[in-house]
Amino acid sequence: MSRIPASGVMTWNDIQNSFGGSNPIGINEYYTGSSLAPFSSLNLNIPTSGQIEAADFRGADGFSGTTGTFNCGSSGGKIAAGGFEYPSYGSDLGMAFTTGGGVKTTLFAVSGLGTIVGISCCTASPNTLNLLSGGTNQITSSTVTMSGAHSFSGTSSNIGNSIIATPADYNGGTVANNSVRIAFYNTTLPTSGIVNISIS
Repeated sequence: MSRIPASGVMTWNDIQNSFGGSNPIGINEYYTGSSLAPFSSLNLNIPTSGQIEAADFRGADGFSGTTGTFNCGSSGGKIAAGGFEYPSYGSDLGMAFTTGGGVKTTLFAVSGLGTIVGISCCTASPNTLNLLSGGTNQITSSTVTMSGAHSFSGTSSNIGNSIIATPADYNGGTVANNSVRIAFYNTTLPTSGIVNISIS
């Protein structure tokens, strides 16, 4: 997670440290949907064009970190799922990050029903995660590690492309099927608490 604090002193250098980029800092690098700033529920205040200022980035989230963080919730109902699925339950505390393999991605769901957990990842630009030949993706068979309110380490399996639509807040205002999904097994996500996740 490389989320910028929601309050306190902030400079363009802080933004560069979270989102990446090179000197001299170019403002056009940091419009949402540009080469560095992913669409997400945390980046809704960052414009896609026009006037932009440092205050737009309070609480925003860039790719520079290698760990995502989410707050667990519950889907409710007779058979409740746990974890995070935007916008239904749980919350994104900073889910844009770079995997151990150097892939930039934004997760909009880490949700589990019973002992099966699915991770839904956005592939909209500037994310560099995409579908590969044979229906796999760059994080198929990767190691998924969790810590915090839930501890887990296991190998991911591919369960397809476009399993669920990417929420509009993670896709520049358009609901679209540009996501990939992986799964792992034999663990049960909690319905409360903060969890850190990395993919290597």
